[in-house]
Formats: sequence, structure tokens, C-alpha cells
Amino acid sequence: MQAGELIVTGRDKAHIILHGYPREVSCHFTHATEHVPCNPHHEDWLEYEVHAHKEVHGGFILVIKWHVSGVREIAWHVHY
Repeated sequence: MQAGELIVTGRDKAHIILHGYPREVSCHFTHATEHVPCNPHHEDWLEYEVHAHKEVHGGFILVIKWHVSGVREIAWHVHY
């Protein structure tokens, strides 16, 4: 198993090299959304996907993308 946390702001993405073939992957925000008063219509979002990559040891990369209005924490877990 691999796991970790990311402290994120703004809009960006992270690439995490995996140690083998992932059986199950999960990513989520660790706390409930707190809307910013000056931008009540912004919805924080999080997407993730696994890519096969022949040039990487283990052959797979987890890509996590986000767009948040403040500072958020993302937890991710990969089971083999």
C-alpha cells in the first residue's frame, strides 16, 4: 500500500509514481468545504486517474488534479 497527504492551494496537479499495479485507488478532501464569503459560488473539485507509463519503475503514475478556493488537504491511498 502507498498513501499520503497533499496540502494544496489554487489550481494544479501532482504526479505520484506508484510501486506496482494498483488494485484500488482513492483520493478525497480530508475536511468539509468552507465557502469563501467573497466567492460563494466556487465549488472546490478534485479529480484523479492512473496512467500506465513504461519509462517509470513500476509502470504506473497517479495524477491528482484540483481547483480550490483556499487551502485544502487531500488524502490518497493506493492498494496493490
